[in-house]
Amino acid sequence: MGGGGSRKTVIKAPEPDRSFEKYLQYQMEQDRIAREQADIVKQEAADKEEARRTAGQTGLIDFRSALESQLRSGLITYNDATSQLQDYAARYDLDPGLPSQMSTQLTDIYTSQILPGRRSTGVEAAYQELLGREATEAEKATAMERFGQGYYSNIQDLKDSLVKSTEYQDKFNQSYLDNYYDTMFGKQTVDEKGKKSGQRTFKFSQEYLPSYMGDLSGKTNVKLPSFADQFVGTPAELDEQIQNIRETRKYLYSAGLTNLQGEIDKEVQQLKNEGGKEIARITKEGDIYGQLIGSFSFS
Repeated sequence: MGGGGSRKTVIKAPEPDRSFEKYLQYQMEQDRIAREQADIVKQEAADKEEARRTAGQTGLIDFRSALESQLRSGLITYNDATSQLQDYAARYDLDPGLPSQMSTQLTDIYTSQILPGRRSTGVEAAYQELLGREATEAEKATAMERFGQGYYSNIQDLKDSLVKSTEYQDKFNQSYLDNYYDTMFGKQTVDEKGKKSGQRTFKFSQEYLPSYMGDLSGKTNVKLPSFADQFVGTPAELDEQIQNIRETRKYLYSAGLTNLQGEIDKEVQQLKNEGGKEIARITKEGDIYGQLIGSFSFS
């Protein structure tokens, strides 16, 4: 039997499982991509924020110029302007130093250029509106000095001061009573110096007063007063005269009504008297007829 070489069986080792390794590599790649995307988003947000702040800083000068223009035109107050400037700085997260510098510039412009002009115009307007005349140079200087010293904080303070002045009090009445008398009797008369006299004029027409056609004085021994067409005096004196007119009118109407009532009473009494006579006549005739009929016998 021929001999041959012996066979050797070789068994291959299985391939190692690399799935977990690949999973780790995949996760690491995903983490890297996520970090890169997060960095991109973060950078984009930072770039956007920087662009926003840069835009705000760039536009700050134009914004302050717009506020100055509105302030000069009287569209906004100084407080509005400074408040809007602060809001602008907060909205764009600006460095506080730059808005503060802008606010200081705005304050300087307002106090040195805008406010003095407005106060000067307000002083002139206050004198014209309240006293009806132009303010003198001395009065303007005094008012501006008081503004500068803080005695007047606004134009209304100046107006209140003018209302309390002797000139204003002499020119216009401020009390309720004076205004009431002006309405009732008209403005006060003035003397040659233009000072108010405290007297007023009340006009009266005799046409509005009734007249009695009979001899009222002879019947009552009361003489009626004669009223002038106008009275000049204090409100108390005028009121007394008006009261006399009212009493006289009332007296005349009462006398007329009394006279009318007397005539009516006379007419009624006359009718009663005539009626009584007629009733007596009828009654007498009735008695005669009764007696006549009673004299006849019907049995």
